[in-house]
Amino acid sequence: MSPFSDLFSKAPQGSLHSFTYSPGYCDMDGGSHLTELRKNENGEWNYITSNRSEHSEPMTVSTYAVSEQKVSEFETFIKESKFTALSKRPKSDVFVTDYSPWHFGIDFVSSASGKRSYERYNITEYKKYSDKDRGLMKEVLGRFHALKGALISEVTEND
Repeated sequence: MSPFSDLFSKAPQGSLHSFTYSPGYCDMDGGSHLTELRKNENGEWNYITSNRSEHSEPMTVSTYAVSEQKVSEFETFIKESKFTALSKRPKSDVFVTDYSPWHFGIDFVSSASGKRSYERYNITEYKKYSDKDRGLMKEVLGRFHALKGALISEVTEND
């Protein structure tokens, strides 16, 4: 069976718990970039960006509102497109030092068996992807960024 075949890939069970994305960037200067979709302590979905260009700068954390309906539509797309199957792609021979590779992290949670269980999928840069895979990643990333609603807060964190 080809490593690019998704014929037998099953959709994740349970419901979306969190989704993270970090772009590829040079981190020699201490840069850090992460975008997350997760629920806050009140159970409301938030889109959170954490950015710093270099180690001498503070981290800026911006939190945005996200509608429950948009998250539901995003979750459905993730499952129906079998996006998580990309986590099973074979490793590539490419590796770059002094660089943080891009990655997606997706968590699902289920209570079907009476106890809480998690499924974690990591889609990382150093794997072999087809043009179709890259098109799907671009589509998911566009839908992910479109979740961002009104700015709730912006905090600057000094180390």
